[in-house]
Amino acid sequence: MCQALPKDKPTLQSTSSGNWTRPDNVFCSDNTLESFIICDMAPRLQAPKTDHVPILITLDLEIPQATVTISHNYQETDWKAFSELLKERLTSIPPPVELTTQEEFQTAANQLAETLDAVIEAKVPKSKLNPHAKQWWTWEISQMMERKHELSDLSYKHQALRDHPLHEEHRKYRNK
Repeated sequence: MCQALPKDKPTLQSTSSGNWTRPDNVFCSDNTLESFIICDMAPRLQAPKTDHVPILITLDLEIPQATVTISHNYQETDWKAFSELLKERLTSIPPPVELTTQEEFQTAANQLAETLDAVIEAKVPKSKLNPHAKQWWTWEISQMMERKHELSDLSYKHQALRDHPLHEEHRKYRNK
């Protein structure tokens, strides 16, 4: 631990005696000390009728930029059109045969991979992934949340009717 506030800087003036003391300190770890640009007292910012002097700290912190990843959105793919194009493109590569050498295997695997990549690029829509988004969230979850909100609204509207079956339906759906 390091002391970021320079020594001999008083941080408090006693209201009764007027003496200056230093009960306030600024501690940091060794590796964060170099991030401090300013760590000093700011007596001009002291509020009226207070005894502690504000400590002014300015840090030099790098904020990394989140990267936006563009990926394929397989959930929005028209699989019928994808299959049709794949069948069409597979006719352009040699038909399946028994592969006897490593070179034949590598050639066949590369041709198949290139064909799949070309069809994916052509038929699978792209989406920008927000780095702050919940990657696990799906359209089905959105639909379930919408249904739960509807049931919540209806349950609230029928709150005076304690025995209404809607309350039980809402409870079960909410606890799914």
